[in-house]
Amino acid sequence: MLKQDNLIAGVSLQNHLDELTSRLYIEYLPFWHPHAFNPQKGGFQCHLETNGVPVDDQVFIWYQSRALWVYSYLYNNFGQDPKYLEIADRLHDFLVNHMYAGNGRWHKMADTNGNITKPDKPSADIYGWLFAASGLIEYYLATKNEKDLELAKLSIHTADQAYENPNYRKGTPDEGLRIQGHSMLFMWVITQLLRFDQDSALTKLWNHHIENIMTRFYHPTYRISNETLNRDYSRIKGVEKTMFLGHTLETQWMVMEAALIKQDKGLFNDAKDHFHRYLDMGWDHVFDGWGSGDYHVFGGPDTFQGPDYNLKTMWAHTEILIGCMMVREHCDEYWARDYYDKTWDYVKKKICRGIGAWEQAVDRFGEPLSREKNGVHPMRRGNFHQPRFLMMNMKSLQRILNKNQNTE
Repeated sequence: MLKQDNLIAGVSLQNHLDELTSRLYIEYLPFWHPHAFNPQKGGFQCHLETNGVPVDDQVFIWYQSRALWVYSYLYNNFGQDPKYLEIADRLHDFLVNHMYAGNGRWHKMADTNGNITKPDKPSADIYGWLFAASGLIEYYLATKNEKDLELAKLSIHTADQAYENPNYRKGTPDEGLRIQGHSMLFMWVITQLLRFDQDSALTKLWNHHIENIMTRFYHPTYRISNETLNRDYSRIKGVEKTMFLGHTLETQWMVMEAALIKQDKGLFNDAKDHFHRYLDMGWDHVFDGWGSGDYHVFGGPDTFQGPDYNLKTMWAHTEILIGCMMVREHCDEYWARDYYDKTWDYVKKKICRGIGAWEQAVDRFGEPLSREKNGVHPMRRGNFHQPRFLMMNMKSLQRILNKNQNTE
C-alpha cells in the first residue's frame, strides 16, 4: 500500500500526473485546433458549439491574449515542441498586428480577418490590456524578442495610468471604483515578469497591489474581501458585507505565489489561511461543489445569506485545485489534501463531461448552466483556466515527485 504522502485524489502522484497530462494533450488541446484556432490568420475564437465549431467570427482580446499565454507556457515548460511555438507565433502576430491600438492600449474586439469591430475607448476596461501583457511576457520567454517585453511593460504602465485616472470606466457602473479583480490581475501579471526581470517600477506597483489585496479590500470585521471600494479605498455603503467568492479565492493563491518569490513566509501563511477560510465558506456540503458567485454575510429582503450555490463555475474550481496543490507542495496541510480530492472528484463528475472544453458553469445540482445572465456569451468556451490549472499542477506534481525521489 502506498504511503499517504504519495497519494492524491485516491491515486499515486504519478498516476494523477499522468491523468492531468492526458486531460491536457488528449482532451483539451485537440478540441481547439480544428475550429477555434485559425492557422492561416492567427485568430482564436471562444464562442463555440459543443463540437468546437464557432458561432460567430469575433476575436476577443481576452481570449486571444490568454491563448498566447497558454501556448507559450506550454512550449516553454513542456518540451519546447515547435508546433506549439508555431501556434504562439501566429497568435502573437494577429494580436500585435491587428489588435494593438498604440501607446500600450489594445482594441477589445476584431473579426477573424483582423478588422476592429469594437475600437478602444478612453474608458475601456484594462483587463484586456493586462492579459495582452501576460501573453507577451510568456511569449518573450520563448523567443527573447525584446520588443515584446517592452510592449508588455508599456501595456502594464498604460493600464496603471488608466486605472489611476478618476474618470476610469466613466459611464459604467464601475466608474471611479477600486476593483479587487484589477489588483489581482496587476499582481499576477507582474509576478510572471519578476521571475526573470527585477524591474524596480513594476516591483513597486506589484507591492502596492499586494498591499491592496491583503489590507484594503480585506474587511477585518467580517473577514471577507470586498470586490469593489470607493476611489479612496473606503468601503462602499451597502456592499461592505458582500464579496465575490470566486475572485477572492483566486486572488489568494496568486498572493501565495507572489510570497514565494518574495520569500515572505508570513505573507504566504496569511494568504493560505484566507484561502482555507473562503473554501470553507463556499463549499456546498449537501450537493458538493463550490458556490463561486456573490457571498452575503447577512441575508436581507433581496439577498440570501452565505454563498450562491446555484452558480458553480468551472474556472473557480480550477482555482481551488491550483491553490490546494500549492499548499500541498509547500507546507502540505491536511485540509488542502481533503479539498483537492473532493474538488477534483466533483470536477470530473459534473464539469468535465467528456468534452475538451469543460462546462463553463453548473447549477447547485451539477446541471449545465448558461452564464448569459451574468453578461457572458452563452456559447463561450474557456481557453485559459482549464489549461492553466492542468499545466501548473502538472509542474507541481513533477517537483513533488522529484523531491520525494531525492529524499528516499
